[in-house]
Amino acid sequence: MECPRCRTDNPADSSSCGGCGSRLPAPAPPPSVTRTIQQSITDLARGRTVAGKYRVIKELGRGGMGVVYKATDVKLKRTIAVKFLSPDLLGEPDHPTRFLREAQMASALNHPHICTIYEIGEEDGVPFIAMEYVPGRPLSEITHSESLPASQVVRYGLQIAGALVYAHGRGIIHRDLKTANVMITPEGQVKILDFGLAKRLGNTTLGETADSQRSITEAGSFLGTMPYAPPEVLRGEAADARSDIWAAGVMLYEMAAGRLPFEGRTGFELTSAILRDPPAPLPSGVPIGLRSVILRCLEKDTSKRFQRAGEVRAALETLETDDMAGSPASATHGRRGRRKAIVMSAILIAALVMIWALFLKHGRPQKTDEVPASVSTGGRPSSVPEANEYFEKGMMFLKHQFDLPRARTMLERALDIDPKFAEARAWYGFTFVLEIDSGFSNDSGFLYRAEGELRRALEYDPNVGRAYSGLAVLHFYQGRKELMSQELKRALAIDPREMDAKNWLGNLLAVNGDTASAKTLVREVLEQDPLFFPARMNLGDILRTEGDYAAAIKENDKILEQDPKNIYAVQKEARVYLDMNDLSRARLSLESLPSGDRRSYDIDLTWALLLALEGKKNEALKRMDEEALKYAALAVLSTVTAAEVFAVLGESQKALDWLEQAVRNGDERGDWFRRDPLLASLRDLPRFRQVLESIAYRRQQRSSPKDQNMP
Repeated sequence: MECPRCRTDNPADSSSCGGCGSRLPAPAPPPSVTRTIQQSITDLARGRTVAGKYRVIKELGRGGMGVVYKATDVKLKRTIAVKFLSPDLLGEPDHPTRFLREAQMASALNHPHICTIYEIGEEDGVPFIAMEYVPGRPLSEITHSESLPASQVVRYGLQIAGALVYAHGRGIIHRDLKTANVMITPEGQVKILDFGLAKRLGNTTLGETADSQRSITEAGSFLGTMPYAPPEVLRGEAADARSDIWAAGVMLYEMAAGRLPFEGRTGFELTSAILRDPPAPLPSGVPIGLRSVILRCLEKDTSKRFQRAGEVRAALETLETDDMAGSPASATHGRRGRRKAIVMSAILIAALVMIWALFLKHGRPQKTDEVPASVSTGGRPSSVPEANEYFEKGMMFLKHQFDLPRARTMLERALDIDPKFAEARAWYGFTFVLEIDSGFSNDSGFLYRAEGELRRALEYDPNVGRAYSGLAVLHFYQGRKELMSQELKRALAIDPREMDAKNWLGNLLAVNGDTASAKTLVREVLEQDPLFFPARMNLGDILRTEGDYAAAIKENDKILEQDPKNIYAVQKEARVYLDMNDLSRARLSLESLPSGDRRSYDIDLTWALLLALEGKKNEALKRMDEEALKYAALAVLSTVTAAEVFAVLGESQKALDWLEQAVRNGDERGDWFRRDPLLASLRDLPRFRQVLESIAYRRQQRSSPKDQNMP
């Protein structure tokens, strides 16, 4: 489509010109014919059946990647959309492969605000995707000539941000997020199209595409739509989640202002504006809070931009609770009504001031928004009461329910309000360690992310005990437990009641073989707070290794009374039953977890152990797949589980390999290894005795005079 203003040629589905950024007229009806190549596929007649089950109803449109048809799934009796790879791309050998590969990635996404992919296939050699049919209007059509009310911008923005949180959490970025790729259903729900299917234009360089509507995501490759492309992408850097956040910011701006934030008469001018110029001023009626969110999304420096889609969502949720004061008036009558309301409010305020003065005179003042001396963790509070409120909500979800996603969301909100809230920053960093500790992730990259947040907290306040105890746990998972003691002592010197520092000191004592001292310490923590489940969980596990199964079950039951879905307690209780060889009750424990919950690698390892004990070798190895073993190699206290599975399956050498890995990771519970009923088949092997000897040697080295201060 040619732009009437600057004559730049744009793709047919564009709502804005890639050259100057101006609005384009509504697209003309699609041509009746296309290139002759694969014409039988890309010009499908009504009633044509694809893949033996999709009956074509009509063509919906054509875009950079392909042609889309509305169709009926004759087997499942539902309306769907079928997208074929564009014939313009078939001449480039990598496109069909890339199309299918990225469609397969996108098919893993299942979210209410992301278009669902049902099937990937080929028809007469042309790749196609069968996907959810989304009725409604493109967001680009809605914003074509007018701005939206602030409340509607926030509502749509929240749905877009929620979809990004979900996709980014699964390692998928959109790369071509724009209003043309967002559908608004008749019910007002957002549906994002083409996740992971962004248009790639061969090896075209930036210079060659400066006159068209194109952008780059991977260095050297052009991808996306220029008005929505972030500066780093235009510089040839690889896109990441923050690139999608920029594009979301452009869409928020477009919804709020009815125009794009950057314009240019040519592609070169538009690129220059994105790289160098601030966004055009937003209309005065856009509320300050919404303005702040949009401008932060559009920070050219990626370090100053929102780093995660969750932060964008948290910021918009904060706005959603407000009355969006400052939104543009919709009519003269509305403005007059507000002026009248303002006058009445002024009178009311004056009356309240007089009443308040009388109240104070009688000596009964009551402060509002008072900042507490400390938050519930004993740390220094934020000077902003609302930030403290979100922090306490985060602690509730984290400590007493272990709802990690909700806890992190609350902490993100607190930090969005007060980025220098050091106590919240330290706990936020610790949640990334908990991703691994809980079994939800096997990605060691979370440890680097955690360290960055924890050290940032210490920059804001060097006396944050949580940051030091968080670093201690980080060292535990980095295989450097010798550094834990120093960090934990720092934490306890700042706050002798810091429960998690004591709890992890108990963990350190336990893996070093001193279970008696560990048990005393975690009981001390439980006297301080009986609801602090990590200490109760650790006490139960120590009792299990001592053979006191009834007491171990009792401790885990107390956690499950508090939170029936606590993933730690379910796993620990199932493990007790496995040691007792009560396989039916172990299975009942594992089956109590909701099937839709996040995958836990620790639960997978426990399932593998159960299946091995049931004699189901193939099923056990399927559960203990490559990803689960990757987790076992990272999680110190779960490494031995892999050894136990292989021992039960009769694969002694593999079992000993993993037992040695457990010791290298820092698990020196030699007395437990001797008693562990699941390692019984290894005890008479010379290599098993060598493992125990190596543990004894490590303990002897640790007890030498130079290390007297180590637990």
